[in-house]
Amino acid sequence: MTDSRLLLVVAPQNTAVGHLDELEGAARALGEVLQQNDLGQCLPALAGGVAVLYGTEVTQVRIEAAVRAAARRAGDVGATLVLAFLGHGMAPPGRSELYVMGADTKPDVLSTAVNVGHLIIEAADQPGVNGVIGLVDTCHAAGAVPDVKALVAGVRGGRTRVSLLMASGADQKAYDLVFSRQLTELLRQGLSGAGKRMGVSALREALRHVVTGQDVVSLEHDGDHFAVHELWLSHNPRLVGADRPGPGTFGNEDLRLALEAVGPAVTWPEPWTLHELDRVRHEIQRIKETGTGIGPAALVQRAVHIVDGLRICLVSRSFLTSWMASKLTTQRLRKALPAMPADAHALVPHTTGTALLTDLLELLVLRAPRVGDSRTALLTSFVAALGADAGLDLSAPEVAAWADVCGAQIELNDTQENLSRGQAERRLRLVVSLHATVADDWPESLDLWLLDDGAVCERAEVACAPTQAAVEAKVGEAVAWARKHARQRHAPLKHVDVAVPTSLILRWKPEETDFGVRLGVNYDVVVRWSMRLNPPAHLWWINDHARAGLERMSSCATKAPVDWLAEQDMGQPQDFGDLLRAGRYTRAVAFTHRPTHLKQLMELLLAYVPVVLWPDTNNDFSSAEQTLLDMFWDRLPTELAEAYRQRWQGGSAAPSDRLADLRSVWHDLEWLDFCSWFDSHDVVNGSFS
Repeated sequence: MTDSRLLLVVAPQNTAVGHLDELEGAARALGEVLQQNDLGQCLPALAGGVAVLYGTEVTQVRIEAAVRAAARRAGDVGATLVLAFLGHGMAPPGRSELYVMGADTKPDVLSTAVNVGHLIIEAADQPGVNGVIGLVDTCHAAGAVPDVKALVAGVRGGRTRVSLLMASGADQKAYDLVFSRQLTELLRQGLSGAGKRMGVSALREALRHVVTGQDVVSLEHDGDHFAVHELWLSHNPRLVGADRPGPGTFGNEDLRLALEAVGPAVTWPEPWTLHELDRVRHEIQRIKETGTGIGPAALVQRAVHIVDGLRICLVSRSFLTSWMASKLTTQRLRKALPAMPADAHALVPHTTGTALLTDLLELLVLRAPRVGDSRTALLTSFVAALGADAGLDLSAPEVAAWADVCGAQIELNDTQENLSRGQAERRLRLVVSLHATVADDWPESLDLWLLDDGAVCERAEVACAPTQAAVEAKVGEAVAWARKHARQRHAPLKHVDVAVPTSLILRWKPEETDFGVRLGVNYDVVVRWSMRLNPPAHLWWINDHARAGLERMSSCATKAPVDWLAEQDMGQPQDFGDLLRAGRYTRAVAFTHRPTHLKQLMELLLAYVPVVLWPDTNNDFSSAEQTLLDMFWDRLPTELAEAYRQRWQGGSAAPSDRLADLRSVWHDLEWLDFCSWFDSHDVVNGSFS
């Protein structure tokens, strides 16, 4: 792993000496900036993605074990190891050795503390390690300098490299973590004249100008004449702007117009960095305060607003690329986009990758309507949805640090609460199957399953008369049955799947089932094809075929994975059947109009494609309206259920209201997983209880 870099920040709280109020924030901020791909470019050094050890659980034994584990991992991959020690430090009388105090260290008892110099020697001498960079922010920090004789000997024969940056002299105190906080800010802003990459020497000189009352000390030892590059701590954002993506489509346009309104006194930020954006904001603010600009006051204030928004976007882009790393994909970006009005959603570009990430962040911060008075509510929902979809921990320190920088702490709390509520609402699902129909008529029994996180937890069968009224009455009873079991499981019931045979799909709308109130008023109802529950022998392949189709659909990055069919596309049913058997249509299929022989086509299509959509009336679904599926695809079929509700309650003038004119039979991976349950179980069992 050439140029691989691993990070471990150790920040124990020792309450016996005194709680350090700034410790957690300083450790998290330093860890965040060192993990940004465009700055420190570090990956977490410990298993499980752990880069920062903080708090009263970080004991002496845990620190030593963690540093040794980090060194072993760095050696395995040939990485540079960045170690940071923050907290309380002590030194034995008459000796310039630094001992970091773990959470369980007893004051003045050296055997309970951590000898930093010894750990650095061990890490540097670990076979395969490319070098060790140490950052020390404690009292007596310079006591961390290791024994040079040990560095030039050891199992590697002296081929060791160590760079240390320390907050104080060996006999000095360090105050309020000012070294770590100032270092973090320098890494974010960069240094003029320091080169493309910043090492400890350049940072030492800069820190000496901003850290007062304590001596900033550095040490650089290089015993490896085979090393290709010098040890460096961070990329320099002052010089690498040309290598970084600039503003996106929205940011470029908004900032250009804003600066034109302010006047020629403010120049474009180049390179595209936080430091440059801060410079632009300061100059605009000065114009506002002195009244020296040519633009009206409202336009000057808007310019400040735009720059602040772009700063949030740049911070968020760096955070997401670092936090999510390889889990950040184009498909995931589009899926995580929160609900917005159709006119705002229409602005979503057809870009991919980093360009799409930049455009979406700017859309959410600069263009999308605010949620209440918050400009970061949609952004926070987007970030949280990305993390949740990737299985990342939203309570991780780096997420809190990002929200703090963006001023979105409360929005993050609200979003996490909404996600928890949404997860609870998605937990239970009632399945009602009408597959027992005979001769294209209504069935004489219904089969019911209650799913908890996809697993069958309750089953029942209920007899009914073979009429629509009788079936709908039993559907109402099925909901009551499921709600009783939902209460026992302390979870809400919000989703109902109705498995319908082909003969009833075109003439029945399950969501309109009326048992005093329509079923679809309080539940998201999805129509499924009942044949997939237990296919006959000659159709054994249909669920595997649908699963393959869903996989192809998931690779569609920009538009909805839908094949639209007009009258001329279908020809004769036999010809159309040949195309289906040849694999011509494997994605979703939608009709631009309602064919006269739709029932015959449906009998063909349902076995071959996972999703079928068609107009509810004889009105065509125009090409302009077809783009609605591009806009709302990632929220279907739930958005269809919402559109039906809006139509019943009076509708709206929004373009999305036209979704209510579409009907669908929808099969997703969750449904196919449920269908696979029947491979080893009887279709029906049990009764109402």
